[in-house]
Amino acid sequence: MSQLIVSPEITVQKYAEYLLVMQSIVKDVEAKVYPVISNFISDVDQRKKLNLIQSDLRVLGFSARNESTAFDADFEIPFALGIMYVLEGSSLGGRVILKNIEKQLGFTSDYGAQYFAGYKENTGLLWKNFISEMVRYEEDHDCGDVIIEGANFAFGIIHKHFENYAK
Repeated sequence: MSQLIVSPEITVQKYAEYLLVMQSIVKDVEAKVYPVISNFISDVDQRKKLNLIQSDLRVLGFSARNESTAFDADFEIPFALGIMYVLEGSSLGGRVILKNIEKQLGFTSDYGAQYFAGYKENTGLLWKNFISEMVRYEEDHDCGDVIIEGANFAFGIIHKHFENYAK
């Protein structure tokens, strides 16, 4: 499903299914990861995107589902930073996906594709800010291995979540 999102064959149905999977992931990250890192990532409240996904789903004529929990554990700060690294990195990729959604389905950054528009013109700046604060935390706490574990964990959970949805 994740490859289809950048394909010319994307349909509204498949786009909505992708958003439904991401909704449960983003919901969990905002509920379980953001509070853990809020003292170290100064602009974490600006990074919330669940409302954007929900808005896009409404435009597409879909309602939010009560999906299974993607992340069901408590996390230490460096592990949570690794998870956040993956989600923030997806904001960069979202800009590429946005172009495909605009071209193939006609939705825009203001209507139906807000999630992939992310931070719009501030995407690069917010990415750099996040990386800077994450690196500073790592240097102060010598925890790079745990940050990487968190990132790998996030990639695995997201992959599994998409696989489970496809079943």
